[in-house]
Amino acid sequence: MACRAAETLRVEFDPDPDGLVQAYLRAVAVRGGSPATTRSYNSDLRQLLDWLADQRVGLTNLDRRTVRGFAGDLGRRGYAQATLARKFSALRGLCRFLVERGALPTDPAALLPGPRKQRHLPRSLRPSEVDRLLAAVEAASGPLGDRDRAIFELLYGCGLRSQELVDLDLDDLRPDGPELIVRGKGGKTRMVPAGEAAVEAVLAYLDHARGHLTGVDATPALLLSRSGRRLRTSDIRRLLVHYCRSACLDEASPHMLRHAYATHMLERGADLRAIQELLGHASVSTTQVYTHVSGAHLRKVYERHHPRA
Repeated sequence: MACRAAETLRVEFDPDPDGLVQAYLRAVAVRGGSPATTRSYNSDLRQLLDWLADQRVGLTNLDRRTVRGFAGDLGRRGYAQATLARKFSALRGLCRFLVERGALPTDPAALLPGPRKQRHLPRSLRPSEVDRLLAAVEAASGPLGDRDRAIFELLYGCGLRSQELVDLDLDDLRPDGPELIVRGKGGKTRMVPAGEAAVEAVLAYLDHARGHLTGVDATPALLLSRSGRRLRTSDIRRLLVHYCRSACLDEASPHMLRHAYATHMLERGADLRAIQELLGHASVSTTQVYTHVSGAHLRKVYERHHPRA
């Protein structure tokens, strides 16, 4: 009976390998996968399909030997451990999906070990560097200057990911709190306190700038481009490069402001669990990296307070 059900699913399922991959990617998106994850998985699985074509193996004929061969080929290409981990994750997820849909009888990637993911300490900005960056933004004029002040006060003042920032809608700001409704990874929503500087910058942008950007009635997006569309993460990176140059700072990424947010709070005595909640980390182990980032500060605390330091 079970065999007949599996055969029925196999017949109903799209036999085209591209169709199989796209069906899996749609399932990833439905389960809350971010657009960036979906794009990366699409590239990773395109690489798998090309490799299988060279080996003259069909996607629905995958077995453990073929999966190990592909994994070995990836390992010889010199990818960073994080990249390998993502590619293996895409492969394992696709195989599970094909088994669930009856396109494969067993999971050929079930025993595939994942590469050890090396954890690199994130580079952060010192408080003085953040001050210089925000001073450069403060010097900008006009509606776009007001918007940019709101952008960077939110990034640093609320510890947002750049995708979370551009996903903010007008209704996500609660000035009375003051707080933000933030949609994070995996579709999870959290409330984030907004500092006075961030709230003032956003309200000034709403009062004096947003109405000057065209197309404002067409989108609920909080932050708009010059043409009135919702900003993209690439726009945020571009703006940060511009203001870093204006402030004579080394080029930084938007995520470095998130690191600075967490590091500076930890250095001022914030609880690690609280920082975990504010950042939207699923596990405190992800947040613990900041205990290493703040090592120099903790050393100073030790030397100042321990009698035998």
